[in-house]
Amino acid sequence: MSGRGLTRRGLLAGAMVAGSSGRLWGQPVQTVEGATVMETGTDRFHVAELKLPFTHPDATGPLADYRIRIAWPKGPTPDRGFPAVHVLDGRAAAASLTAAEMDALADMGSIAIVAHGHDNVDRFSTTERVLAYTPPAPDGGPVTDPRGRIGGGADGYLGMLTGTILPRVEALAPLDPSRRTLWGHSFAGLFVLQAALFRQAPFARFVAASPSLWWDHATYFQRCLDRLRDGYEMPPVLDLHAGSAERARASRPENPNAQLLVQMREALPEGAFDDLATAVRAAGLHGETEVFDGLSHGETFARSLRVTLEAAARAA
Repeated sequence: MSGRGLTRRGLLAGAMVAGSSGRLWGQPVQTVEGATVMETGTDRFHVAELKLPFTHPDATGPLADYRIRIAWPKGPTPDRGFPAVHVLDGRAAAASLTAAEMDALADMGSIAIVAHGHDNVDRFSTTERVLAYTPPAPDGGPVTDPRGRIGGGADGYLGMLTGTILPRVEALAPLDPSRRTLWGHSFAGLFVLQAALFRQAPFARFVAASPSLWWDHATYFQRCLDRLRDGYEMPPVLDLHAGSAERARASRPENPNAQLLVQMREALPEGAFDDLATAVRAAGLHGETEVFDGLSHGETFARSLRVTLEAAARAA
């Protein structure tokens, strides 16, 4: 993943596609059937998990604990440990992978996967992800999302991630702290942008997939552009992913509670993702910009995850 241009990928080859059981193209749903591969492990991967409390001063009710699941290859360990791809919305990410896909990754190269999520049964922890992943207002305060949920806690979560979660994870599994990748989609894609562009968090590579650039009436999108114009002494490596049909195939629910969300999304300039990608590369940030033909916002989740894992495995 070393290029700097915009590319459009076809289907991934081999077991990474064959093992997806059609989910590559399906919209994500909340129900997860049975244990995920990050819980059971595979013939080629050890697994472990870590649970930590999640609290936030702006929360209006109880929050599910952090639940982090780790998978790393069986067999010899590199002297400095395995490179790791840290994925947000960890339960959804784990539920989209099969044992065959995991083992196919091991054939490409030795990497670990760290799935960062919350301790509940649903695929997406809707309340917790809004609060933890979304960037704050310009004054650092909370932001209410279009459905009335409290958000804007990305900086607090980033402090917890880098100060507590990463050291605990790397004490449980033989991981190389110098070869961390951070991946996130949608609201989690915003978190990746915040970590890379504003906080320069300790990851070697960042992957922001389908970031919700409409967030806070697109004021955060503009803040990203302004920050990129300032430049970087040590530019982070940032990949950007999106589906080519995200806008055309976006859901437009008619219920009143969703209207502000629809309005924010449709008020975002149609070329916002391309504008962000152009600004990122103009600021000297290396990485790939990939647009997946025909994919919607939801479909880009699984596709981007697989592309990121495959690229990390090949690089390893």
